[in-house]
Amino acid sequence: MASARRETHPGTGPEVSRPTASLRRVCPSKEDPVVAGASMIIGGPPGAHARIGVDRSWWTPLRVLMAFTVAMCLLAYAQKAPCRDTRNWSHEYQYTRMCYSDVVALYGQEGLANGKRPFLDYPTEYPPLIGAAMQLASSVAGFASPSRPVYRDDAGRQVVAGYTIDQRTATFYDVTALLFLVAACATVFCTALAAGRARVFDAALVALAPVLLLHLMTNWDILAVAFAAGGLLAWSRRAPTLAGILIGLGAATKFYPLLFLLPLAVLTLRAGMLRSFVRTLVATVATAAAVWGPLWLIAGYFKGDERVGDSIWGTLWAGGDWFARIGGHWGDGTNAMLRFVDLNSGRGPDWDSLAFATTWLASSFSPRMFGAVHLIIMLVAGIALAAVGFAAASRWPAWRLVVALAAFTGWLLVAVLAPVLLTDVREHGIPTGTLNIVSMVVLGSLLLGIAALGWFAPRRPRLPQLLFLTVAVFLVTNKVFSPQYTLWLVPPAALARPRWPAFLAWQASEAYVLLTRFLHFVYNDTNGASGIDRGWFVSAVVIRDLTLCVFASLVIREILRPELDVVRVAAEADDPAGGVLDGSADRRGRRAARVAADAEPRPDDLAVTQPDPGGWAAAVGTV
Repeated sequence: MASARRETHPGTGPEVSRPTASLRRVCPSKEDPVVAGASMIIGGPPGAHARIGVDRSWWTPLRVLMAFTVAMCLLAYAQKAPCRDTRNWSHEYQYTRMCYSDVVALYGQEGLANGKRPFLDYPTEYPPLIGAAMQLASSVAGFASPSRPVYRDDAGRQVVAGYTIDQRTATFYDVTALLFLVAACATVFCTALAAGRARVFDAALVALAPVLLLHLMTNWDILAVAFAAGGLLAWSRRAPTLAGILIGLGAATKFYPLLFLLPLAVLTLRAGMLRSFVRTLVATVATAAAVWGPLWLIAGYFKGDERVGDSIWGTLWAGGDWFARIGGHWGDGTNAMLRFVDLNSGRGPDWDSLAFATTWLASSFSPRMFGAVHLIIMLVAGIALAAVGFAAASRWPAWRLVVALAAFTGWLLVAVLAPVLLTDVREHGIPTGTLNIVSMVVLGSLLLGIAALGWFAPRRPRLPQLLFLTVAVFLVTNKVFSPQYTLWLVPPAALARPRWPAFLAWQASEAYVLLTRFLHFVYNDTNGASGIDRGWFVSAVVIRDLTLCVFASLVIREILRPELDVVRVAAEADDPAGGVLDGSADRRGRRAARVAADAEPRPDDLAVTQPDPGGWAAAVGTV
C-alpha cells in the first residue's frame, strides 16, 4: 500500500490526507486484458517477484511513449503520402487509397500556391493560428519548384508526355508533417505527465490511437489538441494562469478548448477553489484577445474570395474612415477574420453529423416507414429515461414520484414530437437557422446535465472525466463532426478511462466511418457505378455515435461509482490531472458526510434496538 501524507491547500478547509500515488506504479499488463495479451509477444506480464524499476534503463516510460508516437506519425505520413503527389488526384485515387488530406487540397484552394497570405490576401476559413501554420509551411514551400511539363518527341514534334511532381505542394506537406510530429509528441508528453507518475503509460492510448494514424495529416487539428493537452498539464501542475494561456492559444487554433472551462468551473466551485478558475478564465480571454485583436486590425475585407477593401490599420494610416470598418463589415466586404464564423453559422448539416443522418432518413423512406422508426425511437427513449429515472430515484428516494412524472413527461414529448419532426424534415428539410437553434438548445441542456453530474455526484469527479463528457456531447450534437475532430477526444479519453477494450471499440467505429465515407464519395462521383450507397455511410455514423455514447456511459458509471474508477482504485490517487483539485476537500462531499454522520444511530440507540442474538436475525445470518 502507498503511504499517505498530510497536505493543506488554501481554501480547502481542514487538511486532508492524500496518498502518494507516485510510490506505487501501475503495471498496465496486469491491469488491462488487451495490454496483457499484447505483452505475450515479449514474454507476458511480469511475475509477482519481478524487480520492476530496479535496474535503470535508458528506455524510460516517457521515451518509450515518444518512440511509439514517432512511429505512429511516420505511419500516418506514409499512409497519406500517395496523395502528396497531386498528379494522383484523379479517378477517385484520393478516396480509394484513403489518402485524402486537406493539407494537400487547401494548399491550392486557399491561394497559398500563388503566394497569397492568409487573412491578408485570402479569407482563410480557419482561426488565426492555423492560418499562421499555413503561412509558415507555405513560406518554405515557396522555394521549391512548381510542376512542369515533360515533353517527348513524336515524329519530330514536341508533345507533352506528362508533368513533373509539384514540389511546392510536396514540400508544404512535408513541412506541415514535421510540425504535426512536434505537436503529436507534445500531446503525448503532456498527457503522460498529466496522468501522474503512477500512470504514465495511460498516454499510450494517445500514442498508439488508430485515429492518430488515420487523421494526423487530415487537417490541422493536432495543433489545437497539443495546446489543449498543454493547458491540462499546466493545470495539473497548479499553474492556472499558464493553463489559461495555453487554452487561449488552443481557442485561437480551434474553438473546442474553450469547452474545458465548464468542467473547471463546476469542480473548482465544488472544491471551494473558484479563485484558481477565475485566473484561468482571465488568462484564456486575454490570450485569445491578444491573438485575434491584432489580426482583426490588419485583415483585409473580402466579398467572397475577392478583396474589396483595405484593413482597419491600413485605412487608419491612409486617413480613411477606419471606424466604419471596426464592426467587421464595410460596404460589400467582410473582415477576413469573420470567414470562420460566417462559414460555420451558415453551413448546413455536415456529412458525419446526426442531423445529416436524420435528413437522409426522413427524405429517403416512405412515410409508411415512419411508424417503425417511431416505435424504435419511443423504445430507445423509454429505456434511456427509465435508466436515468431509476438512478435519480435511487439517489433521492424522497423525489421518486417527481422523477417518475418527469421521465414519463419526457417520454410522452418524444412520442408526440417524433412523427411531427420526421414529417416536417421530409417536407421541408432542416433550415440552417432552425438547425443552429436546435443544436444549441440540445447542447446547452446536455452541458447543464454534465454540470449537475459534476455537482451532485457522490464524490467529486476527476477533471478528465468531465472534460471527456463535455467534448463528446459537443461533437455528437454539433452539425459538423468532421472525421479528424475525433482527435480532440483522445487525450481526455485516455485520462478519463484508461482501459483499452472500450477505447479500441470506439476507435474501430471511427475507422469504419472513414472507410464508408470515402467509398460513398466514390459512389457520388461515379453516379453509383462504384462505391457504396449513402445508407451504409449513415449507418456507420450512427454506429460511431452509439459507440461513443456507450464509452461516455461507462465514464458516467465510474463517476457515480468511484470504486470502479481504475485511476482512483489501482493508483490510490484522487485526481492526478486535477491540479489544485487533487486531494482537496470536497465541500459538497463534506456536507453529505455530516448528514450521514448525523443519521447514524448512537451507541445508546444500538443498545436499545439491537435484536436478540438468539432470535431470527441470528438464524438468517447463518444462511
